[in-house]
Amino acid sequence: MGVEVKVCGITNEKDARKSLKAGAHYLGFIFHPKSPRHISLDYAGSICENLKDFSFKKVAVDVSPALEDVLQMKQTGFEFYQFHFPLELKEEKVRQWSKIVGVSNLWLAPKLLPGIDFPEYLLEYADTFLIDSYSQDKFGGTGKPADWESFAKYQSSYPTKKWILAGGIGPNNIASACQKLDLRQVDVNSGVETEPGMKDEIKIKKLFLCLQELEK
Repeated sequence: MGVEVKVCGITNEKDARKSLKAGAHYLGFIFHPKSPRHISLDYAGSICENLKDFSFKKVAVDVSPALEDVLQMKQTGFEFYQFHFPLELKEEKVRQWSKIVGVSNLWLAPKLLPGIDFPEYLLEYADTFLIDSYSQDKFGGTGKPADWESFAKYQSSYPTKKWILAGGIGPNNIASACQKLDLRQVDVNSGVETEPGMKDEIKIKKLFLCLQELEK
């Protein structure tokens, strides 16, 4: 089985179609108001309605969402829920997210300093964890590589969990990431854009071609 790809930060149907035609397994829609790729829940739903000719999974992406917002995402019909959050967030809120959407559907993306041990208390609340580049004032979308060494350590230490690598992944470094890490899934965003929220078809195609070459 090859590396699964999630194209995140989808803001329009055209980019969604580009991504799915190239081979994307997941599309991510960002609902965090401070993100330059932010769209409304209703608009994301309308984009997905027009993509019924494709087989893919829908991922709702947000930062420390309120419980009522999570319930609305669930009602809209997302399969997975990728939530970024600071470690200072109360554990009870993470527990409630998990209860609402289910352990198997929740993707937790804690903000982790490079080299830090993984916070084990989170393991009971989700089956999937996304490791993104660290930024003091942002939650993803930096375009910078994540801490690959820590990613490898986490995946080795907790092999029963699914680990997704994010952070500046694009056609120029996807081969290196796959060769250095035991990647099962990647999250691409800024690395396949011309500008925030606008996907580059050439970069997307090139990324998937790189993955196809690695599988030969």
